[in-house]
Amino acid sequence: MAYYQATERKKAPALEKTLAKLVAYEQSANIAEDLDQEQLEKIGQEVHRKYEIDKKSRADWEAGSERAMDIALQVRKPKNYPFEGAANIKYPLVTVAALQFGARAYPAIIDGQRIVKGQVIGNDSGVPIKDDNGDPKVDPLSGEPLWIKPPGEKRKKADRVSRHMSYQLLNEMEEWEEDTDVLLHHLPIVGCAFRKVWRSETLGRNKSEMVPAKHLVVNDKCRSLDEAPAVTHEIFLYPQDIEERKLSGVFLDIELGTPPADGDNDEDAPHMFLEQHRYIDLDEDGYKEPYIVTVHKDSCQVVRIVANFTMDKVKDNGKRIVRIPKDQYFVKYSFIPDPKGGFYDIGFGRLLESLGETIDTTINQMLDAGHLQNAGGGFIGTGIRLKKGGQIRVSPGRFEQIEVSGSLKDQVLPHQFQGPSEVLFNLLGMMVEAAKDITAVKDILTGDTNGQTQTATTTLAMIEQGLKVFTAIYKRIYRALKDEFKLLFELNARHIDEQEYYTFNDEQEVVEKSDYDLASMDVCPVADPKMVTDMQRMTHAQLLMQIAEHPAFGPIQNPHEALRRIYEAAGTEEPDKLIVKQQGPSPAEQLQMAELESKTMKNMAGAEKDAATAEKTKIETSLLPRQADADVTDTLAGAQKTMMETALAPAQIEQEAHARDMDDAHKDKDREQAKVEAAEDRAMGKEQMKAKAKEKKAKEPA
Repeated sequence: MAYYQATERKKAPALEKTLAKLVAYEQSANIAEDLDQEQLEKIGQEVHRKYEIDKKSRADWEAGSERAMDIALQVRKPKNYPFEGAANIKYPLVTVAALQFGARAYPAIIDGQRIVKGQVIGNDSGVPIKDDNGDPKVDPLSGEPLWIKPPGEKRKKADRVSRHMSYQLLNEMEEWEEDTDVLLHHLPIVGCAFRKVWRSETLGRNKSEMVPAKHLVVNDKCRSLDEAPAVTHEIFLYPQDIEERKLSGVFLDIELGTPPADGDNDEDAPHMFLEQHRYIDLDEDGYKEPYIVTVHKDSCQVVRIVANFTMDKVKDNGKRIVRIPKDQYFVKYSFIPDPKGGFYDIGFGRLLESLGETIDTTINQMLDAGHLQNAGGGFIGTGIRLKKGGQIRVSPGRFEQIEVSGSLKDQVLPHQFQGPSEVLFNLLGMMVEAAKDITAVKDILTGDTNGQTQTATTTLAMIEQGLKVFTAIYKRIYRALKDEFKLLFELNARHIDEQEYYTFNDEQEVVEKSDYDLASMDVCPVADPKMVTDMQRMTHAQLLMQIAEHPAFGPIQNPHEALRRIYEAAGTEEPDKLIVKQQGPSPAEQLQMAELESKTMKNMAGAEKDAATAEKTKIETSLLPRQADADVTDTLAGAQKTMMETALAPAQIEQEAHARDMDDAHKDKDREQAKVEAAEDRAMGKEQMKAKAKEKKAKEPA
């Protein structure tokens, strides 16, 4: 049980007091023990008054549903028109429609051991461990990334929840499958039914009970169960059950009296209790909270009050409570919504009521006409003297002697009854066909194709066209199943152990309480709302086989997957065991293959190296003659160069001697010039020497 978590902000003293009361109410097994008699009487009277108001609002629907049930059960009432003992046939129109609906829907919903499917919400690619730089960490040994949540974790969790909930529905909750069968036959007749889902502390497990619509009273102006201010469940308990509830503390230990006598004075007759899910302001803060109040109908005495909320969902603004959502126990299964917008839906019983009356009248009129025609009768004149009693019994091969005055023919006038009308017979056929259009009961849907051979696509198109009405209804059932599974999901999230073991498909399984995380997954039925008949499944299988033979599409179709779906369409259990797949090597074989491949690669690398060396040697060998020619050419060129240098050596020596002589001559001239200039300098004055030095410097090249 969830408890209220106070927020950090400071709350008003009045709010703190209110929250304390609500916590106490949530934990109480029976709040009625803490209320005085005056409060209990007031609550009991209010519950009974609200029940009567809501029941009156649906009076028309309730009368129609009773007629629909009589039509489906072919209840016959006395009929003496047009004469006593007239035909009173009830054509089984609604009966056949309800049987056909249940026969298709029941195996479509409960098909195999998997009933619930888990759907992953959000990304399931995993959450990696990151380093200080925000990059994913990698295992240094394997090189694989490290994960907080590995990829596919949500998918595995959804599969565990799917198997566990399927096990609960088919094995632990013994009443669920049988109640589903009853619901699917009750629904098309009346138009709606309900499922009540709750945690039974007595049984220690979840419980799902089918509740007929006539025993769940809601104001017909409400649009949904969530918006209804009050939902009343009529519960019938035998005296033994009442006493057990008193001893266990579930009910107050008060005297309830005896139920109204039905003429048989049965002391063990059941008592009717009203379990009303309603709003009451028990904490006296001006805001009503949701509670479940159980009242004995005949005495209006309150026997039990429990909270219908959890504190973790209570909302406040720091000063007062602003919202307390109620917990939902009921799921509505709808057949065809009421065109007038009423809460209660309609079924075949109401849709076919006038059409069924027309068919019944037509059949009875034809039977009455045939009866009158076969029975005969007429008028006898006074000229015929009959024996005592005034009747003549006609027997084969026997002649009766009578006294007659005049012509016997003139004394007898038989009635001229026309017999069954051909017009009525044609009208009957038209009415029956119209009824089949409404109920989707076509020849091809019942397995009759009049001996015609049709392709898979043609048959599938005819089935889907004939099942338009049925498919729409089945989708509504699919939505209701999804809502029911969500309630079971929430109950498991609250009440199962941290680890719960069970056996599914002969295998030991385990599910953890943390797996029931509604934020990461959703639950829905496995059944396909668009695939509701075996003929549809087999037609799809035939289509796959036809595609396999197609020259263009056959090669690109996965044969193993196609064969598996064909087996599933045929209802074959464990189809994967029938499909032989190519087995891969074992881990040891894979290791040997890897080692062999490594050795092979090394050998291939060595062979390639040897081949390259050989090729290099071959190329070098082929180049040897060319290299020898090149060496000879270089030798000849060197010798020729030497000879030319030898021939030119004397001229070069003479040239070098001449150059040295010229250089020495220039040097002697420069020395003589320097001596002349030095003498002139000594003869000139100091100023002239400076001017001349300056002039000389200007003449020097840059």
